[in-house]
Amino acid sequence: MEENTGITIDMLVSVYNDLAKKMANDRFKAFASHLRKHELTLNQYSILSYIERNNACTSIQLAQHLNLKAASITYLVDSLEKKELIKRVENPEDRRSQLIQLTEDGYSVVSYSVDNSHASRLFEEMDQDDREMLYMMARIMNKKIFRKVENQHDD
Repeated sequence: MEENTGITIDMLVSVYNDLAKKMANDRFKAFASHLRKHELTLNQYSILSYIERNNACTSIQLAQHLNLKAASITYLVDSLEKKELIKRVENPEDRRSQLIQLTEDGYSVVSYSVDNSHASRLFEEMDQDDREMLYMMARIMNKKIFRKVENQHDD
């Protein structure tokens, strides 16, 4: 009797997980380096990101979004203001409060784009045939996975 030596689902999942971990780890390292370069904590970056998505916000909104106490938000906002990444401006809807906005430097820091050089290095040593095969397989996976996900959302 001939033994089945085909590729199993477990083998595919294992290879996929290994690749995903490697790429995620490289992206995490690049992001951590970006935070260190600008001397930011993850909470500080989260504040900048939230402000960017909302154009401006109040301390109360930040506290609710990050699930932090008002005193912690004040400390974080003060530190970002000292770095000139944000500024406080009068709230036109409520003169008793202030809005927090990004400065130009703040926009520059928060508009961090993922450096794909780490991912590129994973593929540099592959020959053209292997790249083409991988590209086609990745396209097939994307189509199948996203079609399945979209169908699940429709249910």
